[in-house]
Amino acid sequence: MPDPSTLDSVIKSPVLLVNQSTAPVIVVGLPRSGSSYLAHVLSCLEGWFVFDDLYPYQKAAALGISSRMNLAQKPKLLQDYINSITWQLRAKIKHEATFDVPNLTWDDTFAMEEAVFTALEGKNPLTWPQVLEEWITRLSLHAQKQRWGYKTPQDFLHMDELATLFPGVKFVYILRDPRKMMRSFKSLPRVKTHGTQDGESRQYHPMVYALYWKKSYEAVQAFLKRDRAPVETIKFEDLVKTPEAVADCLARFLDTQVVGNVVLEKGNSSSDQGKNKELTATEILICEKIAGASMESAGYALTHPFPKLSDLFDLIGTSFVFATYQLQRMVKDPKARTSILSFLKSLIGKK
Repeated sequence: MPDPSTLDSVIKSPVLLVNQSTAPVIVVGLPRSGSSYLAHVLSCLEGWFVFDDLYPYQKAAALGISSRMNLAQKPKLLQDYINSITWQLRAKIKHEATFDVPNLTWDDTFAMEEAVFTALEGKNPLTWPQVLEEWITRLSLHAQKQRWGYKTPQDFLHMDELATLFPGVKFVYILRDPRKMMRSFKSLPRVKTHGTQDGESRQYHPMVYALYWKKSYEAVQAFLKRDRAPVETIKFEDLVKTPEAVADCLARFLDTQVVGNVVLEKGNSSSDQGKNKELTATEILICEKIAGASMESAGYALTHPFPKLSDLFDLIGTSFVFATYQLQRMVKDPKARTSILSFLKSLIGKK
């Protein structure tokens, strides 16, 4: 349990706590692949605090903050960035129901936000990775941990840059059968799950997520060939079947040992909770046609289903709902428009 005395000495400290940077671990992959559970397992390793769904790279980009920008000269942007990542902490405190959350109140988070800004005021130059490390180190120390990391599934798109920004970084890649991932996405409710990055079923389309899975797998394999940083690949199927063995593997990867309970009483993953909607034969065929070679490379056997005429109505309905939802988002929300365009560019390989 966190030490309450660290509220004043760590969380609310107006002085810098990071004197020398330490390399993080970053979880990448795709949504609906057990990445939140994986982040929990990593936080069960001695010395490691891993924040689930943080998105620090994306939040910096959304504010127009580049990796080279000196935030010491832009106090308003510095404050906005600290506020942006702290709101992610508040969402976790308010809405997380399955996994552990930092033992803080909302009032504590506002005090932490102010303290981090005060502590960083005299640091020059100052980049967003340094801001992130000062911010997350406080949560780590409050949890009586010394090392830190975070989970951002889509960071498979940014592994090269992150390897440069965080010397010594290690990545954990969570991999799941794309047909199971797509079924999980299709089964989500039509309203976004509160306090999570899970999305909702209107975001689902078989072609889009088959392409996304293929892109993720190929991006990680290409990064492995460049040998920029260590990567440990974990299969979702192994994680839920033998979590203790996976935890031991991760402990060896991070040179530590397992000290926490990796098996949750409420179940091992939120990726299949709720009423599942099965994929049609046509959806499976689309997935296998698009991602088949990568699936076989990853060890997932193809089933080669025959499409059915009746599946056409389901596919047309899915396509209409998907297109309507995304168009509404693009018209109504500038941030969503930027996110959608960025997502589409990533699928076709443009930067």
